Amino acid sequence: MSHPILDCIDIHAHGFPERYLRAIAARYPDKVQLAEETGRDLIARWTGAPLPAWNADVRVREMARDGVAIEILSAPTIYAWLDEDTRGFCAELNDFQASMARDRPDKFRSFLHLPVHEPDAAIRELDRWRNRSEVAGVVFGSNMGGIYPGDAKLLPIWDAIRALDLPVFVHPVTPAACFGPVVSPIVLFPCDTTLAATSIIYAGIFDKFPGIRIILSHYGGALPFLAARLDMAVDIPGFPPRHGQDLRDRPSQYVRHFYFDTAQGFHRAAFECACTVVGLEHILYGSDQFFVGSTWRARLNGFLGELNLSPNQLSAIVRGNAQRTFRCF
Repeated sequence: MSHPILDCIDIHAHGFPERYLRAIAARYPDKVQLAEETGRDLIARWTGAPLPAWNADVRVREMARDGVAIEILSAPTIYAWLDEDTRGFCAELNDFQASMARDRPDKFRSFLHLPVHEPDAAIRELDRWRNRSEVAGVVFGSNMGGIYPGDAKLLPIWDAIRALDLPVFVHPVTPAACFGPVVSPIVLFPCDTTLAATSIIYAGIFDKFPGIRIILSHYGGALPFLAARLDMAVDIPGFPPRHGQDLRDRPSQYVRHFYFDTAQGFHRAAFECACTVVGLEHILYGSDQFFVGSTWRARLNGFLGELNLSPNQLSAIVRGNAQRTFRCF
């Protein structure tokens, strides 16, 4: 029996204001190219993916069509490079998303973007948004200019995030080392999410900051499938240090602390594996719906509706788990 998908909180939704797309295309022309299309909004191409400029009216219509009540907005392209302009771009994105949340508090919330290579500036940006109702959490890239989330330089930022009791959403970007003939978003993005998660585990983030809430995109990439493999360095003598030997528990045991979103997760085996590893209560509705003409959210809704879930279980995935995780709805 199919269940309708209604009143969702979509934690994986992107918004790229036109001004920002034009600015990064001018600043990084080798990485971002613009395409003006007659009768349509601006499109920017990044890592082979077409990013449409924000159109609030279109987005709200899509949400109504797909049974989505609220989107938490992010723009993880910001982490593809870190330089002297990152701080300003982060502030611009945060201001834009907050303005959307203020204009439509019934529809939007914001993930904060931070200049992580400048910890003091990142902490000031966090403080600028302290206790603001527009903010749901913080977004990190799977790597940020080659810096992975478990890097020791980021510990003061993790500390500040934990003090504000904000969740962290880890979204993939192009890996620091890229290889193969396929554009990064298709396969390498979820692989880099897996590297990000293991960097978090091996850095002892869950030991250092008990109760920290970290959400991984796309069912955690390959993490559920590879969880037991994370114990390799504690099972076999001779591996390099800082691969779990100094943790309070076995590395694989920390996987269950993560939350996973359902983006592009219309695959029963992947869903069942994710639920087995972290529990259904750690599965959050996320669609990655922002591409022009994308069918992903419709496919996700159809997939979830056809699963053998009780109404309470389905409600938990599409709304209840996010309400408990973010504490701002």
